[in-house]
Amino acid sequence: MLIVLILLLVALTAQTVYFIYYKNQIKDIGNQLAFISQNNSFKMIQTQIKPKEINQLIDLCNTLLRQQREWNQDFMKKNEEMNATIVSLSHDIRTPLTSLDGYLQLAERAQNVKEKSHYITLAQPRIKQINTLVDELFLYTKLQNRDYTLELDSIDIGTVLQKRLFSFLDEFSKRGEQPNITLPKAAVHINGNEIALERVFDNIIKNYFIHGKDRFTVRFQETDVNVLFHFSNSLNENQSIEIDKLFTRFYKEDLSRSNHSSGLGLANVKSLMEKMHGSVYAEVHDHQFCITVVFKRIEKAYKQM
Repeated sequence: MLIVLILLLVALTAQTVYFIYYKNQIKDIGNQLAFISQNNSFKMIQTQIKPKEINQLIDLCNTLLRQQREWNQDFMKKNEEMNATIVSLSHDIRTPLTSLDGYLQLAERAQNVKEKSHYITLAQPRIKQINTLVDELFLYTKLQNRDYTLELDSIDIGTVLQKRLFSFLDEFSKRGEQPNITLPKAAVHINGNEIALERVFDNIIKNYFIHGKDRFTVRFQETDVNVLFHFSNSLNENQSIEIDKLFTRFYKEDLSRSNHSSGLGLANVKSLMEKMHGSVYAEVHDHQFCITVVFKRIEKAYKQM
């Protein structure tokens, strides 16, 4: 009987000691969490003893800490990008705004109607530049909202592209270059949004007028699964493009500064294509630059005209 009591006493003592260590370990974990929180530390939770429950708790805490640090780093990165965005956009808007202010002052001082009209005419493109910058920024902001969706419908993509190319007829004439266009001979239907498609094509064509030279080429291609349109042109001398950054926001070459580009055009193209369940990519071969948009074919995509 005495032996049983001694054994029970030993077991109770061991259990009490273990409970005290267990309690101290919980307290230590709490203290480590408090230190990490107060000091913004990058430490992880550590422990001397690891019963199953304590080990699970520590793993969960460390997982949450890693996630929180990733979120913090992502927030800091986005904050830095936003600051860069403000600086970039301020520069891009200030340049045409300064010119606009100058032309309007000259128009105000003009001695006759003809001279006044001349300066107002010069001011109008600056207003258009500012509107374009603000419009691209507004669209970019909307597209960053994950809940923002586009209403998709069956659309003859060739017709939409043909209309947008026609709207740039004056710009092509001023360049003295007739575009080389190969469109589908029959209607090609994809699931898309007409307004979004117009913006995609407009931004790609505008990119040519800002950065490209020589003839602008549009080529249609089809596969069993996809419908593709390739937009290509020659690059200017000494012009280099970072393909991996091309569709990121505010990516611009130094030369484009003089053209008051927002740097958002192709970023918006990428986002719009993704909203329509398509994709876009770019390539450079032998100093020929090409942007390709890819759409999924839908059944009975072709209808005889």
